Amino acid sequence: MDNDTYDGLVADFYRSATGATPWAHALENLRIAFDALVAEIETVDLPSRTLLSLQTSGPDMERAAFEYVREFQSICPRAKAHFERPLGTWLHSHEIFDEEFVARDRFYSEYVPAYDAKFGSGMMFELDENTVATIALVRGHRRGPLDREERFWLQRLGEHLREAIIGYERVRKMAFEALAGHKLLMTFPYPMWLLDADRYLYFANPAAEREMRQEVRLGRHGRRLHARFTAVERALTQQISALMKSGHLASTTVDLRQNESDPPTWLHLSLIVPGRALGAFGERPQVLATLFDPRQVSSLDAFALSNLFRLTPTEAKVAAQIAEGMEPDKIAEANGTRVCTVRSQLSKVLAKLGVMRQAEVVRILRQGEALWSKVPGAH
Repeated sequence: MDNDTYDGLVADFYRSATGATPWAHALENLRIAFDALVAEIETVDLPSRTLLSLQTSGPDMERAAFEYVREFQSICPRAKAHFERPLGTWLHSHEIFDEEFVARDRFYSEYVPAYDAKFGSGMMFELDENTVATIALVRGHRRGPLDREERFWLQRLGEHLREAIIGYERVRKMAFEALAGHKLLMTFPYPMWLLDADRYLYFANPAAEREMRQEVRLGRHGRRLHARFTAVERALTQQISALMKSGHLASTTVDLRQNESDPPTWLHLSLIVPGRALGAFGERPQVLATLFDPRQVSSLDAFALSNLFRLTPTEAKVAAQIAEGMEPDKIAEANGTRVCTVRSQLSKVLAKLGVMRQAEVVRILRQGEALWSKVPGAH
């Protein structure tokens, strides 16, 4: 590495810290500079030792990241080693785990060969009293571990990267203010949060604050949203990461239940892109998380129907009107439209609810459990 490359990487870090460029851009340039398979930043909640976020860069590594979050992060010996060493210390996996350990360890036998993720170098540092972050580079067996010169450059860069990430946290705290979009969300009865890729809380309405205080399903660690159950934690990390790579209003649903026999409760996630929302929710892409509990939300709630079943607002209104016993001609009159338009909308409702007849729409909307069990795409 030369000084120009070094200066360019440092500039990338601080541009990402201020929100001028995505972290993925800085991580990709870092990965290329060290000829690594992956460059990543993890944030971990200390009290529960759960992964809050994973920002990663590397070609065709989405599946690797998914498998790591879903199953292998909890048994990763590299992650465990960081918690056993002083913060701010660079660790190089080949110096910690010998071949005998590697041969009998599940992470090294099941995960590492699949993605050639043999050599890891990383540093963990504190973000706040409840949260730590880890910077890591992973290289394959052909490229080998970092040599002495590469370690020298990485250690220098690591100090800047650490300061940039801490600065990023400060910028996010400064951005925590009552924007126009926040004021709108204050009026909703559902728990609603605005989060970024790290689940940093930019906003929580009063219903969300009550939900977090109870800590039955969701709570707060520092300035981050966390889930009580491990499976939900993993699903949140995976789905938010996927949404951040999608377009405005891309959405998904996370099942908040611990067991399938528990009453259904859904967290709807939707991406808000600043340029498409007039900046009402801030200057960075954020995820709007809305909690829908059928014990607290009517099955005829048009807003809930729209979000959970991906109906347009008009389709949701028509569905609720049908369930209330209105015929298409009366709905057309009430909505100021034509009967053929209502019938077309009803046809789309049938398809999205997965039923064949209007009577079935009425039945499942009136019978709450039948409706809520049909939420599509829940994770």
